[in-house]
Amino acid sequence: MKSDRWLDRVRHDLVKRLVWPARDRRDLGGVPAPGELSAKLVDDEGLPTTAHALWSALAADGPRGEVGGDAIRRFEDGLTRAVRAAAAGDVDGVLALEPAFDALARSLEERSEEDK
Repeated sequence: MKSDRWLDRVRHDLVKRLVWPARDRRDLGGVPAPGELSAKLVDDEGLPTTAHALWSALAADGPRGEVGGDAIRRFEDGLTRAVRAAAAGDVDGVLALEPAFDALARSLEERSEEDK
C-alpha cells in the first residue's frame, strides 16, 4: 500500500477515533465521565476491536520497509499511553497521540525523500 494512503487509514481508522472524544471534552470543558474517552473501534469486518489489535492490522498493511523500527516503536508507545490515558480520563494524555502520529508521518516522509 502506498505510504500516503496508509497514513490516511491510520489517521482515520485509529488516531481520529481515539483523539476526537478527547478534543470534544477539552472544547466542552469539565471532567470526562467514566469511559467517555475510550473509543469504540471496529476492524475491517465491522467487529469490535482494541486499539492495539487495530494498529497491528494496520501496521501489517503498511508500506513495507519504509517505516523505520524506531518510528513504529515510538508510535506504539504513544498509542499505549493514549489508551491508558483514555481509561484514566486524561484528556491531554489522549491528545498526545496526535504528535506521536505526526512523528510517524514525518519519519515515513523522510524515508521516502531519502529513497529518491
